[in-house]
Amino acid sequence: MKNWLLGLASALLLVTGMVQAQEFEEGTHYEVISDAATSDAQILEFFSFYCVHCYRFEPIAERLKKEHPDAFEKMHVSFLSPKDDVGETMTKAFVVAQKLGIEEKIIPAIFDYNFAQRNMLTSEDDIRNVFILNGVSGEEFDKAMSSFAVRAAASKMDRTAADMEVRATPTFIVNGKYKMLPQGFRDSDDFAADFSKLASYLLDKS
Repeated sequence: MKNWLLGLASALLLVTGMVQAQEFEEGTHYEVISDAATSDAQILEFFSFYCVHCYRFEPIAERLKKEHPDAFEKMHVSFLSPKDDVGETMTKAFVVAQKLGIEEKIIPAIFDYNFAQRNMLTSEDDIRNVFILNGVSGEEFDKAMSSFAVRAAASKMDRTAADMEVRATPTFIVNGKYKMLPQGFRDSDDFAADFSKLASYLLDKS
């Protein structure tokens, strides 16, 4: 009896795995963009504070971060810019928020200004004021923005986006190999849950 139950449990686990695998199809739900995967689990979200779709995707990004805290990472891109080179300035500001440990405050604050209030931040002074309102002194912000560490990290984000041929936002790439395709879930009854399941599936996929 015990052996029969163990066999049944194993069979159910196998069937469950097969069903999950069959839920997602290459070319529909994800795209292979590289032959090799990263050695560590990784979910990169390429986003921009000037992207309304990124703003709307924030709850889903937060869900992925909560479910995969060691794998999830946000990468700001500079190619979206409402004015001059403010996109690059915003990427540096995002790095400053990371290094000061205030991402959780700055991300919703900037998105709120740009889209909820429709008060687009189009200069470094505008961005600086958001940081000041969230507890960072103007002097601390200026010093961080001009630091080598921040400039280097911002440049690395832009290089990573270019190397992975990211041309639109938000873009989610898993293990450096799989690009998730949100459009594959047009008929989903629970987009957030299905998108999260896809991320988990791709993390485990070789």
